[in-house]
Amino acid sequence: MRLLLTGGSGYLGQHLLALATEWDVLSTYHTRPFTPAHGAAIPLNLEDKAAVHAVVENFRPAVIVHTACSNRNADHIRAIVPAARHLAQAAHASGARLVHLSTDSIWNGEDAPYTDDSPPTPLNEYGRAKAEAETVVRALCPNAVIGRPSLIWGLGPIDHQTRWLVEGAHSGARVTLFTDEWRNPVYAPDLARAVLELAARPEITGTLNLVGAQPLNRWEFGTRLLNALKLPIPPNVVPLTIAESGLVRARNVTALAHRAKRELQTQLRGVDEVLRET
Repeated sequence: MRLLLTGGSGYLGQHLLALATEWDVLSTYHTRPFTPAHGAAIPLNLEDKAAVHAVVENFRPAVIVHTACSNRNADHIRAIVPAARHLAQAAHASGARLVHLSTDSIWNGEDAPYTDDSPPTPLNEYGRAKAEAETVVRALCPNAVIGRPSLIWGLGPIDHQTRWLVEGAHSGARVTLFTDEWRNPVYAPDLARAVLELAARPEITGTLNLVGAQPLNRWEFGTRLLNALKLPIPPNVVPLTIAESGLVRARNVTALAHRAKRELQTQLRGVDEVLRET
């Protein structure tokens, strides 16, 4: 079957391509051309409604997996809702299944642990855009499935946040890790398997938390990764509280993956379990 993958050049996209060997995949990218491990890749501006519809009409995918997203700057955040709208419209018009990736950043951290049914309570512009994108997808493509992952991490290759931590540890510059910001890090290969399982199972619709089984704060998570990479924790990597930083951040967006555990064969393992088994 044909699968259209947005964000194929991204971290999750690369893991999806490595596993999607039974699919005929067309990946899209915006600004970073790449040679996919599987299938073909084309440039596509997801804010261009006509271009999105043309790609879907020409490729005729059975499934659209939408991973493309960035919060690096205001322009990227502004693109989140139009991209979701155009893909949802195209999926509904063509009869394609839509697997839409959201985020745990839609919550403000005041009512953890969050369930699959917890409504968005965003704290920042990125969270508000992702929450609105969920609303748009539900309205325009009722049979879509929405997955809400937490921090996506991996070791082969390492994710960009782990790379930042490792480079910071080596540089000697001060690196702070919050002791009071809690998430459910999800291992990229596990998440990719779950997404592909959702792609192949159109009977699963609605919203699922796609989060790892183990809640950790940033300090616990970061020090575990350094240990796994056989790196000592240097004195420049230090614990910090959000209050000490002066930043406005969601403190606790830990979530429960009840539907994923009940309905998916894929296990979304916690960090310690992954590290024991790799």
